[in-house]
This record gives sequence, C-alpha cells and structure tokens, in this order.
Amino acid sequence: MWFERDGLGVHSVGLDAREQRRYFAPETVTALESLPPRELEALHDALAELEADVLVEYDPDDAAIDHAAEDRWRAATPPAEMAFPAVTDDFAPAFTAHVQQLDPRWRLDAAAVAFELVGTILDPWWAAQRARRAATWRTTARRRRGTRRARRR
Repeated sequence: MWFERDGLGVHSVGLDAREQRRYFAPETVTALESLPPRELEALHDALAELEADVLVEYDPDDAAIDHAAEDRWRAATPPAEMAFPAVTDDFAPAFTAHVQQLDPRWRLDAAAVAFELVGTILDPWWAAQRARRAATWRTTARRRRGTRRARRR
C-alpha cells in the first residue's frame, strides 16, 4: 500500500490469481472452492466491507505523509508475513481478525487479496450465471416477437 503524491488516495498492488493464492494455505483455498456460490458471494460482500473499513483508516491528505518515503512502497509486493493462517470455516471473522492484526502498511493489501481471491473463485460461476441470463433473455425475446406477429394477423 502506498499514498499517491497527487493526494488522490491510497493504492494497493494488484496480484494475479496465482500470486493471490501464495498468501493462503492450500486447505483454505480448497475449503473456499468447496463453498456453495451463494455463501461465497456473501463472503465476497463481507470482504468488500472489510476493504472499505480499512480504507477509511487512511487519510491521503495527512500532512505527515512523507511522499519521498512512500515512493519506495509503490507497487511493492506484500511480504510473506502477510499470509493468512489456515482457515476452513468462519472465513469472514478469521480474515477480518488477521487483517486487523497486521501492520497498517499491509492491511489494505491483505483485505484486497482476500477479496480478489474469493472473486477469482467466483468468476466461473458468475460467467455461467451471465450466460444463463442471456440465454433466458434471448428465448424470452424470441417468444415475445413470435406472439406479437401472431396477434397482428
């Protein structure tokens, strides 16, 4: 996490799916993958709230921010010590507790990586839901067009 010089806020480094998993125990990822999609969505929403709560802690307008020192943190990969402990149930409270005990420098990164991991796991389900809705819409649109033509005759 670092503060931008232009005062536009704080930033967290983005990690790809493989890098996200480095911060979680394999049993945690397996347990997350076995959750039903609706529970994963609820966890995803809880983690979005956690990330928002962490963001509120930072004041980008604070005059005490040394922007020269902040430059060394720009796009820095979070340390291995930020890794989450193994969790197989009650994810939201466990992730929240872990994020809150971290150094403030890494709280935003930890909250973001947890949010992104759950989103990455949900991506195939979301894609299937979008495809299902699109197919339903197309079918409904065809039916409506067909019934309108029948009425005009």
